[in-house]
Amino acid sequence: MQPNPHDPRLRTDLTANERTVLRFMDECLHGDNLALIDELVAEDYVQHTPGIGQGREGIRRYFHEVASRRPGRKDWRPVHLFACGDFVILHKLLPTTVIVDILRFNERGQLAEHWDVVQRHPEPDYDPMKRSEEDLSRFAALFAAGA
Repeated sequence: MQPNPHDPRLRTDLTANERTVLRFMDECLHGDNLALIDELVAEDYVQHTPGIGQGREGIRRYFHEVASRRPGRKDWRPVHLFACGDFVILHKLLPTTVIVDILRFNERGQLAEHWDVVQRHPEPDYDPMKRSEEDLSRFAALFAAGA
């Protein structure tokens, strides 16, 4: 895989919210420190991803389920991380999946709301830093259908 010149872990200018997102991903979702949810996640956390419950308890249950299916998972890689006002956008890579998380923070600096877009890797050994040589004609039908 090619080096990522935008690797968030190499940046020295991260905002507090960007640091919180990386900590949340490293220690909660990919580190099983579910106690940290009480500090980082708002009580009234709003989840827009189907199948994950609302509030701290909803996310705690989901993370516990993920941990039971994939214990010790440290197999994620941040690709891009952007902050804009109360929002942080994280583009991340997992072994078979590419995910973009959009997170809103409350006035206490806690995660308050979450949306995501999930896509399977478009090709084996997918590298987000490599230029695509793919024939994109497959999108012609998608856009012609008015989707």
